[in-house]
Parts: sequence; structure tokens; C-alpha cells
Amino acid sequence: MMLPILYFGTNMIINYFIYNKQPVDIKNTNVIIVGDSHPEKSLIPKYFYDAQNISQPGEPYVLTYWKLKKIFNSYIPDTLIIGFAPQNITQYNDLKFSDERWSSEMFKRSYPIQEFTEISNAISVNYKTFYKVLWKQTAFYPKTNHVNYIGNYSNINRSDLSDSIFAIETHYYHKGAELNVSKTAVNHLDSIIQLCNSKNIELIMTSNPVHEKYLKKIPDVIMNKYVGLTNKYRIDHIMYNKTTEKYPDSLYLNSDHLNDNGAKKFTQEFIDYLKNR
Repeated sequence: MMLPILYFGTNMIINYFIYNKQPVDIKNTNVIIVGDSHPEKSLIPKYFYDAQNISQPGEPYVLTYWKLKKIFNSYIPDTLIIGFAPQNITQYNDLKFSDERWSSEMFKRSYPIQEFTEISNAISVNYKTFYKVLWKQTAFYPKTNHVNYIGNYSNINRSDLSDSIFAIETHYYHKGAELNVSKTAVNHLDSIIQLCNSKNIELIMTSNPVHEKYLKKIPDVIMNKYVGLTNKYRIDHIMYNKTTEKYPDSLYLNSDHLNDNGAKKFTQEFIDYLKNR
């Protein structure tokens, strides 16, 4: 019995030291694009002069903040482009570390960089699932790469707008109850802004168009807060908010994401906007 415990324990200790000292192996580009599936599917990095899109589906600002702190230990970009849309500020994001639908994936991404003691008083953390994930990721053999939190632009050309009810219920409701604004999400967005300010990184906030089937179902309490934050942040930062802009149906992947052709249009319009400011 002692030998397996010793074996697994030794591997976990070795991996702990590996991921604590492991730098983030990404290109040193002038521009980093971060956020959830909205920027992941709406901003094509090759159209920029020197950019990379490291967004991942469902990424909450808590995780974005942790990974940016880690990245900025390796290098400092000139510009950070971050997705900022209504679903980013709802309590749906607070469920990412407790709800079985998302927690395993979020723990897999975040275990090397997590700061759960910082958030556990504000949101629920499913530590049972976390330790299961940590066991699977670190107990069996020494791993050379623990960086599971770097994404990329990913998209296809198809269009199916039939998911609006499902998307709305996912982003703005939990077990039938309407979700409120997440203080943790907003606070960590503010922390990201402060982090960029401290590193002299220019921050740009973007939001891609969503289809009217989705847009009209966003709860008023969320939309009103979002508009208020948009007006607040645009005072000191570039705000490219196209949430309510209408695109042809053929340019949507689904009710709240653009497809590849939609992303080409959005990215080019965004770049033109930056050039003509």
C-alpha cells in the first residue's frame, strides 16, 4: 500500500515544482486577444500585424486574470484585446468552478495558476472535483507541459440560429431562476484593467454582434449593468461594442457567435476602426 502512495505522491510533488516554474510557451506578439468563445470566434489574429488569440470557450474573467498574471511574468505585450459582452458579467461565470457542466474543464485549465483562496469567500469552489482533476493531471507521471489555458482562434462556416433559448438559459438562468450580475466577474475585470495599467499595456474591449433572437432575450438587469459598465470603461479605454449591430443571418455561427465569414467581416471592421481613430 505504501509503494503506490509513495509513487503517486512523488509524481504530484514533481509536477507541482514543474508547473510552478514552467514559463508560458507562447509567441511574444505585440497583441494578445483574450476572453471566452466570443473573441475566440470573432477575432482572426492573422489579420492583425502581430497578434495571437489565446481565448478559450467559457473562460471567466477570474481565469483570464490568473493566466494574464502568469503570462506577464514571461513577457509584456503592447496591447491586450479582451472580450466584453453581457454574458461575461453574469453569475453564470460564478458557477464555472462548482457546476458539474463546467468545473472539471475549468480545473483542468487552471490548476497550475489557480488562486482559489482569493475567490472562495465569494463563489463556491467544488474542491472534490478539483482534487480529482489534480490527481488525474499530476499523479501518474511527470509531465513536461501543464499549460492547458492557452487557446486559439477556431471557427467554421455554417449557420444555425435555433439555439437562442438554450444559449440564453445557459448564460442568464440557473435552474429556472434569473441570474444577477456577478460581483466577482466585474471585480476581476477591474483587476485585469489595473494589471494592464500597471504594465503600461493598452487595453481594448470588444464585443461582436449577436443575433436579435438572442439579444432581445437578455434580461434587463444584465443589459442595463452592461451598458453602464460600457460607458464607464470607454472613458479611459478603447471600446468597440457591436453587441446590438445587425449582421446578415448567414454570418452567424449560432445565435451569439459569428462564423468564419462573420469573423472576417468583424475583424476587418475592427482593424479599420483602430486605424481611423
